[in-house]
Amino acid sequence: MAKKQTKIKKKIVPAIKPTLTTEKMPGETEQQYCAWLLYVEVGSLRKVLRNWGQDDGDMGAEFTSRLGKKPAESTIERWSRKYRWVDRTELQLTEELTDLKQETDRFRLQRKFLVTDVLVSKLKKLRREAKKTDVTVLDVKYLWEMHRTEFGEATGKTIVSHYIDEKEQLPPTSEENEIGKEIDQLIKNHYGRKTSKQK
Repeated sequence: MAKKQTKIKKKIVPAIKPTLTTEKMPGETEQQYCAWLLYVEVGSLRKVLRNWGQDDGDMGAEFTSRLGKKPAESTIERWSRKYRWVDRTELQLTEELTDLKQETDRFRLQRKFLVTDVLVSKLKKLRREAKKTDVTVLDVKYLWEMHRTEFGEATGKTIVSHYIDEKEQLPPTSEENEIGKEIDQLIKNHYGRKTSKQK
């Protein structure tokens, strides 16, 4: 009897990409993770290969030992695709920018608090001193201007502007275009003479 041969159709299941993270990804070895960290520092696969295992002081001996033996270029490229180095690097930059913005906001708030605290304490001191001696208006004016500046408010007749109103932006007139061309030509002539004198 002849055996009946059956073909089993393989069901192709799309690979599920793991959640993108700047931490060690599922299935990623320590060496692969360290290779990605090196990629983040140097910026390209070619530079990863060139800098692999070099202890230039920035990375440290411990990190260099975690990298281990230098793999082949094709292996590095495979790791890069599998663990989405480019996307992870973008994610890390985004996280770092968010952290930097939060730190900057925190610094600004602390500074506003400090200036306000100084203003309040100085005004209390000036109020006590006003009973005994004359207080200069200039002292109060400086403190008040510092306080208003920190909060982005006007300190006098001037207005503090933190934006450009696109509606007020007009294209240059024909006269302004002509003046611009003349300025460009003067700059070209000036630097042209400078280089010919150096030769």
